[in-house]
This record gives sequence, structure tokens and C-alpha cells, in this order.
Amino acid sequence: MPSSDRNVRHFIGIDGGGTKTMCVMIDEEGTVVAASRGPGSNVNSRPWDEALATVTKLIEDVLAQSGTERSRIGGVFAGLAGSDRAGEKERWIGYMHDRFPEWRGNVTVHNDAVAALAAGTWGEAGIVLIAGTGSIACGYDPEHALYVRAGGWGYLLGDEGSGFDLGRRGLMAVLRRHDGRGPDTMLVDLVLGHLGLASPEQLIPHYYGQADVRKAMSEAARYVLEAARSGDLAALDIVRQSVEQLAALAETVRIGMKAAEGMPLVLAGGLFSDGTYRRAFLETPAVHGGGYRIQRLQLPPAIGSCLLAMKHAGMTITEQMKVRIGETWRDKEAEPNG
Repeated sequence: MPSSDRNVRHFIGIDGGGTKTMCVMIDEEGTVVAASRGPGSNVNSRPWDEALATVTKLIEDVLAQSGTERSRIGGVFAGLAGSDRAGEKERWIGYMHDRFPEWRGNVTVHNDAVAALAAGTWGEAGIVLIAGTGSIACGYDPEHALYVRAGGWGYLLGDEGSGFDLGRRGLMAVLRRHDGRGPDTMLVDLVLGHLGLASPEQLIPHYYGQADVRKAMSEAARYVLEAARSGDLAALDIVRQSVEQLAALAETVRIGMKAAEGMPLVLAGGLFSDGTYRRAFLETPAVHGGGYRIQRLQLPPAIGSCLLAMKHAGMTITEQMKVRIGETWRDKEAEPNG
């Protein structure tokens, strides 16, 4: 429950990606008092006005849910996809200052990967590797303002090891087999059966006719993972290439941060939820011998944004606060609209 003490500060954390956005409010005692969800807010994949409208609505939602006055907000941290470049940061901060003038000077904007990292390390330094629809590796040390990234260049120019990349490679394997220039693979029957298609040629109108090709092709990653779990050699080779690309992203960031032994590596994104994929990644030489302290993401990135807002306000995240955040978040998730 929200604190009844009107002097207790509250902090807002935002996590905005290409397909969804979440906003969370936590009070300075570690109680999650409000949460709201909406569509994507990546200005590289959605019109600017729509992204603004989404973020604004979610902020207003958590203020209304908690009954918190704007003057009690001690800081806002927004982790927004595509917003670690100076121009985008300034644009977002300028808008936030205009829309919520009470928070002038207390708004920070960064890449959404930083939010995911903070959710895994409780706001401490580390590296995050995200393998979802896209892929990116980021290292962040808030104490020394050190930020290093690799990848995250989008599906046209990068996103190696992502769901899009995995799905695309799987569909290519089907078409190569159809041509007679690729090995036998159960992916042919698996893909055509799931999609209800009679022949590989029908993949062309099916995918080129999609309103969101990136999303549709990312969803095809599940066929590769299913085939890999069944021991299909072509699918296993695709997974191997994919995880090696991800391991290279993490290693590039580790070198850039001059990270010591035991640096946390937080694994985030839907692909790491698959046991076959996760094990293949952990078994790559660069990861197995890299000296990382591997962590899975247990809290949503929007909580990480809240933690960074609190740290930027000079707060220390205590063990008691960590317990309370975890408990109250689980309570919030269990609510009918949680």
C-alpha cells in the first residue's frame, strides 16, 4: 500500500521498447505502489507523437493509481529503446520538462538496456545482454558514469543473435533445402505445418505481406528452437551461430569496460527463457571461460529504472528495501489488473 506520509518521496521508472512500455512507481521505502503498461515507445519504430502519448499516459496512470502529487516525485528514470544517443535524450528530456515542469532537473533518459541491467544488479555496475526481438549488449557503471554498448543496430543492420535473426535463418534454411543447396531439416515440415502452407514458395507472399515483418519473422524463431530441442542438426547449427554472435557482443562490452573477474552478466529477453538456447549460450567458450557472474532477470526492467532514479537522488538500496521491492512487486503482479 502507498505510504500515508506525505513527506515520503516517490520515484518513477519507465521501460520502453519496440512492442511494449511499462511504468512503475516505488516509494523511498521500497514499496511498489503503482504500475501501468502500454504499447511500444521506440521512436525509431513508432511515430514520435504516439511514443510521447504512450509514455505520458502511463505516467499519469501511476500518479492517479497511487494518488501521488507531482511535487512528491523525487526522480524519474526512463529507459527507452533507441534513446542513448544525445539528440534523442535531449528531445525526451525537453518534452518531459515541458509536460511535467515540477520535475525539471530530476529526469534521466537512457537506453532501455540500462533499465534491464539495473533490474538484475539492483542498480550496481554490470553488463546486460538482451536477446529478444532485437539484440544488444550494454555495460553501465552508474557510479562512474561509464557506458559501453555493442550491437543494437536494428534488424536491417545488426541484431545478431536476436529472435528476428534466428527466425530469418530458420526460414532461409527451409528455402535452401527447397532449392537443393541445404541439408535435410525438419524445419521444412515444422514451418509449413505451423503456418498452414502447402509449399516453401508460399513463404514469400506470407512474410512479405505482413504488416510487421520484423515481428512476424521474430516469431519464427520458435520453429528453430523446437527443431533444436528435437536434435535437428540444421537448427542446432543456427542456434550455435546465434549464441556465438551474442557471446561476442558481451565480450566486446566486457573489454570496453575493462571489467574485472566476476562482473555480473544479466541475461534478458525472451530467447534466454528457452533452456536449449540458454544452455548453448552458456557453453560457448567466450562465456564459459569469460569469468562472468551470470544472472537471470527476476524483476521487470521498469523496476530497474526506479532503482536508478533512486540512486541518482543519492539513495542507497538496502537489503531491506530489496526484499520489500520483491514482495510488493509480486503482490502487484497478483492483482487483477497487475
